[in-house]
Amino acid sequence: MKKLAIGMMVVCSLMAVSGAAWCGDNMNGTVTLAGLVWLKNPNCWGKMNWDSAVAKTQSLASGQCDLTDNSKPGDWRLPTKEELGIIFPDRHRFKNFPGGNYWSSSTYGIYIWVMVMSEGVPGLYGGSKSKLNYVWPVRSAK
Repeated sequence: MKKLAIGMMVVCSLMAVSGAAWCGDNMNGTVTLAGLVWLKNPNCWGKMNWDSAVAKTQSLASGQCDLTDNSKPGDWRLPTKEELGIIFPDRHRFKNFPGGNYWSSSTYGIYIWVMVMSEGVPGLYGGSKSKLNYVWPVRSAK
């Protein structure tokens, strides 16, 4: 299993260097894309406000949301607006992908960036962390 994981990391690294973003399904509830590990099911929790999204993402671990990746609370986070922009072209490769707005971790004063996945356009939500948007957790490759 370790050889498979190491082999996949090497292939993904080579693909990232060559400019290819999509790497593939890790068969553990995650997908590797652009050198990051994304939750395969971006609709695991549905919509929630920003504070709940931050807390829920930070507590995500193996055994939740179809994960069998041995991740622990604290491994996952909200993606930046730039990371959401990278995933946009491959969004339909994911399980249960709903279009709509996705929270990011990127802020600008009282504003919070969201990605409108139906259009691939980042937008700002001013001071309203209470709006309901989707959450798509990401973590670094281990």
